[in-house]
Amino acid sequence: MTEKKTFAGVHDHTEDAPHARGRWTGALMHRWPTALGIAVAALAAFDAQDGLEFAELTVLMALVYLGAAALDRRWAAWVMLLAGLPLAFFISSISGIDPSVVLLVAAPVFLVLGVARGQWQRPDGLPLQTAGMLAFGSTALVALYYVYPDLGGKLVGIAILGHAAWDAYHYLRDRVVVRSYAEFCAIMDLLLGAAILFLT
Repeated sequence: MTEKKTFAGVHDHTEDAPHARGRWTGALMHRWPTALGIAVAALAAFDAQDGLEFAELTVLMALVYLGAAALDRRWAAWVMLLAGLPLAFFISSISGIDPSVVLLVAAPVFLVLGVARGQWQRPDGLPLQTAGMLAFGSTALVALYYVYPDLGGKLVGIAILGHAAWDAYHYLRDRVVVRSYAEFCAIMDLLLGAAILFLT
């Protein structure tokens, strides 16, 4: 901290402002996945209706982990998310096909690819991600097709909150996906899941 005496003997702390800004900028740059997760969750929650519109997102999030494990490329999580989002939210308006079905069909493809690449031997990798895909995917399907819409929305909210815990586990273990993705996804899931349960 630097001080400067003025003519009246009053201490001037104005030089501290750039240092404070630098610290805040540094913290924000270091925690950009958290900031991005908050922003995405806020935008998504703003358009939330009954929660069922996020069922595809639940499937996509599980598929991202499965794909990263099958490819054994942690950075692939970001690529798969960016590639999968248009598929998850726009394919139904173009083709009339439920995006959840398309995403669930992609899961066995990644599973076969991962087994062919010898990834089944890693317990935290392909086997765990396959179990996650089954759990989150089946929850999304039940929410969409087998229960009343109000209960379905709550199931989606619970599944997204469950995925926040999934993200936190992978962040702490530093496995399967890069930590920046796990951090982003955990924050987004936590806030969005809570918003869905509050709104439905």
